[in-house]
Amino acid sequence: MMYVIGTAGHVDHGKSSLVKALTGIDPDRLAEEKEREMTIDLGFAWLKLGEEEVGVVDVPGHRDFIENMLAGVGGIDLALFVVAADEGVMPQTREHLAILDLLEVQGGVVALTKTDLVEQANGPAASDWLELVTLDVSEELAGTVLADAPIVPVSARTGQGLNRLKAALLERLAATTPRLDSGRPRLPIDRVFTLAGFGTIVTGTLIGGSLQSGDAVEIQPAGLKGRVRGLQTHKTKLQVARPGSRVAVNLTGVNKEEVKRGDVVAGPGVVRGTVLLDASYRHLSDAGDPLQHNEEVKLFTGAAEVVAHARVLGAQQVKPGERGWLQLALAEPVAVSRGDHFIMRRPSPGQTLGGGQVLDPHPGRRHRRFRPEVTQRLQTLAQGAPADLLRQKLLRLEPVSLAELLRQANLDEKTALAAWNDLVAAGQVVSLEEHVLSRQGWGRLVERIQAAVTDYQREFPLRQGMPREELRSRLRLPAALFSQVITRLVGDGQLVEQQAAIYTPDHEVRLSDAQRSQIEQLMRRFELLGVNSLSVKECKAAVGDELYYLLVGQGRLRPLNEEVVYTAAEYDKLTAAVLAYLRQHGRINAAQVRDLFSTSRRYAIALLEHLDELRLTRRVGDERVIGKMNNGQ
Repeated sequence: MMYVIGTAGHVDHGKSSLVKALTGIDPDRLAEEKEREMTIDLGFAWLKLGEEEVGVVDVPGHRDFIENMLAGVGGIDLALFVVAADEGVMPQTREHLAILDLLEVQGGVVALTKTDLVEQANGPAASDWLELVTLDVSEELAGTVLADAPIVPVSARTGQGLNRLKAALLERLAATTPRLDSGRPRLPIDRVFTLAGFGTIVTGTLIGGSLQSGDAVEIQPAGLKGRVRGLQTHKTKLQVARPGSRVAVNLTGVNKEEVKRGDVVAGPGVVRGTVLLDASYRHLSDAGDPLQHNEEVKLFTGAAEVVAHARVLGAQQVKPGERGWLQLALAEPVAVSRGDHFIMRRPSPGQTLGGGQVLDPHPGRRHRRFRPEVTQRLQTLAQGAPADLLRQKLLRLEPVSLAELLRQANLDEKTALAAWNDLVAAGQVVSLEEHVLSRQGWGRLVERIQAAVTDYQREFPLRQGMPREELRSRLRLPAALFSQVITRLVGDGQLVEQQAAIYTPDHEVRLSDAQRSQIEQLMRRFELLGVNSLSVKECKAAVGDELYYLLVGQGRLRPLNEEVVYTAAEYDKLTAAVLAYLRQHGRINAAQVRDLFSTSRRYAIALLEHLDELRLTRRVGDERVIGKMNNGQ
């Protein structure tokens, strides 16, 4: 499991100093940052917490660089929220907290920094001051994603409280849900640079799936094609990078000038650019004015920043503290997926207005604002990911046809199909010719089939396998579905089917010496009889029912009917002779077959009727001609 921690908090509250004290890495990499002693752009570091090596993104706190801050917090799992003990809550403290809340970060830890300065200034009263600041911070956090965050006093200069802070971070990480690998890798790019001998390198936090050296990738929204030349995390070379990790990707086939912050490195077909998207939205209570229809805003999602017009749906405006539905018309494309969070700011004067989640990244057209079906669809999408809704419906209906599942999903056709494709890409469903099942439902069905076949093999160890129709009857499956399931299992090598008998690949008939002797004696009787065969009853009397069915299942005996049974060799010889005669003479009757083999009319008729059933021959009056299955042979 890989995680990323991101700092947040007011300018000059000691975020970068704290990161350096925790990790030993100075996140301020620009000469201007060192000269001004102020973080301007994103900085990166890492540290070991327990057994986990955790990435750290350090963000600027100054209001002039809030947009750089937004490029870094979109991919974090946990917030390290920094408040200076000597100043307490300040304007960017509140704005950064609002952003974390809008992004629905899983949680975090509050570092109450610069406690050494408080002790110097207040002496014995320092503890009272820290208590007051802690209370003030707790009140500010109430009702947000950091409401239950532990507040840890710490000094980056003296090191006091650093171990407690690490312990608190480790505890919070243990309760954090790791990023899932759905097989759809995306890396929002937050930094682009080149190195001599390597070419283009991009960095970001990997989400949605793994990347492997050599993988083909796309850079969206431009649609550029490239390939992963190499991967690193925390300066360690990797063959495979897992979701949730900070990753540097060395790209081939792409020039540095073609890539910028906000672009996304993704697996082929995983994501594509859009200039129109539907979203749920929350307007901050302290935003001041309502969000007006078609208001120009700056949209921040992943590491991207783009100007947009916010089209308010279903209402005239969105008032402070309220939620609403938006269709965002973007000035240039961004690559986003359903469920991605975003932040909206007013361009001038700069102010965070609110944020929300992408519900449909490709609505296809502009909506009419006050159509009930539009808001109803957005409400449905907001209740959960369409893929989750479709999967739950599948669990209730399976096995079911895809058309019926999509019809009952209560989603519009486009959304339902997109959700189905998401389930397919994530490997959560199994598609047969006419039916679909969840991966769990398929697993349960396979277990039932395997158990039925195994039980049969245990009960009848001398039989080659379980009769196909008996298995279907026991499972109580419709014939079409049963056929599709067995075809899949045989194709996958989980079952074997021969002559309508089904068995497991490891099934093996083991005969005793006495049973082998019985079979040998029966085969010698057949050799002596030649074309004048034995009946089924006589065969069973000689070896018993189970051995008889075994010999039939193995193809060593070929019954024509209840009265006539041949060995495979005799059967093949007789059949070949009849067909050869037909090819030469065109017609044959029972008397001719009798004379051909020097046998009785009884055996001749049994053979001809059997060949008729197989459609190798066809009866015309009292004669036979070549059947349909044998035409042209």
